[in-house]
Amino acid sequence: MIHQAILLPLLPAPPAGVSVHLEGMWESVRSSDGQNVTEHLILPELPHRVGRQASVAIVPTQALSWHRVTLPAGTLRPGWRGGSAARLRAVLEGLLEDQLLDEPANLHFALAPGATQQGSVWVAVCQRQWLQNALAAIAQAGHTPEAVVPEWVPGNGPTSALWCTGGGHDAQWVWTDAQGVHRRPWPSPVAPHLPPDALQGAVWAEPGVAALAETALQRDVEVMSRAQRLLNCTHTDWNLAQGELAPTHAGWGRIRQTLQTLWQAPDWRPARWAALVLVLTQLVGLQAYAWWAEHTLAQRRSTLHSLLQTTFPATTVVVDAPLQMERAVAALRQSSGSAAKGDLESVLAALGGSENFEPLMHTGSAQAAMEFAAGELRISGLPLSPEPVDALRRQLVDLGYTLQADGNSLRIRAATAP
Repeated sequence: MIHQAILLPLLPAPPAGVSVHLEGMWESVRSSDGQNVTEHLILPELPHRVGRQASVAIVPTQALSWHRVTLPAGTLRPGWRGGSAARLRAVLEGLLEDQLLDEPANLHFALAPGATQQGSVWVAVCQRQWLQNALAAIAQAGHTPEAVVPEWVPGNGPTSALWCTGGGHDAQWVWTDAQGVHRRPWPSPVAPHLPPDALQGAVWAEPGVAALAETALQRDVEVMSRAQRLLNCTHTDWNLAQGELAPTHAGWGRIRQTLQTLWQAPDWRPARWAALVLVLTQLVGLQAYAWWAEHTLAQRRSTLHSLLQTTFPATTVVVDAPLQMERAVAALRQSSGSAAKGDLESVLAALGGSENFEPLMHTGSAQAAMEFAAGELRISGLPLSPEPVDALRRQLVDLGYTLQADGNSLRIRAATAP
């Protein structure tokens, strides 16, 4: 799967009723693994999607303003991102009304990931119509962004991260810290007027302005290509697609994104190989066990067939060797005058030889009766209790018979061959 980062163009929103097609330069960064850049395109129109692509839209830092607010109790009740988005928007409009340069109804608000009502939280604000039009243009090109992320986000600590980006008259300095995201244009290669705190941390620059930045700051800078920086922007927990822009199936989207990360992220490659080896080992083991079980069963069948045909040469066709052998033995007994195992005489002899059967008959009532049919002896009218019945059952099993207790009745028959 191709990973794609799309930087939204900075253009004013068209009037109502005008096509959402945006004229301007689109930046698209593609990667085969989500970590390393394979293609960087700057085109007047966004290319249509080809094949499977996981796209993330990036909002430029010039399009966003950052504000810290403290949410009233009860604002973030469970489920606000779904049915209670309108309530949250009303709360944010009231809190930020004096800080915004535009009408709140024209703006889009997004809370920081993991926002709580304990302390202050960051809110990202941008033009609603501009963002809707940009996302609509992306959709027309066949892309479905999995997230909408900011180009930069506020830092978590006092140390700043300073960047020099662009080139020529479009060069700018951007730094992030606990106070937000700050931007300062740099139209000429003179020493920039930056606050001291901005120079305390690491300094990064794009290749086109790296030498100028080192000269202006009189210090070394780390160089990173613009394409790699934009691709790195997608590795964030921020998602500006909230409220009315939130996907209908956000839960499934997060699950799919997590699965794609597990399947494609380089950090998970050892785990994927281990899982693959485990699955292959299980498959090979199951196949080997199935072959062994089938081979063993075939050997047993062959042995039974040979034994049947050797013992009873008249048997020419073997269908069910155990059953055919049992019937042949019964036929021999009948021809020799001996009782078969399932005959009444054999069943009574087995019962008579058991010391656990006689006490049951002595405690039986005068209504006790015996009935023999289809190889089964049924004795009814006995006051049965579990202990003597279990003892009798064990003795009969050793003699090749089965016993079942049903109420005050016993049923005995010869055990069938396994």
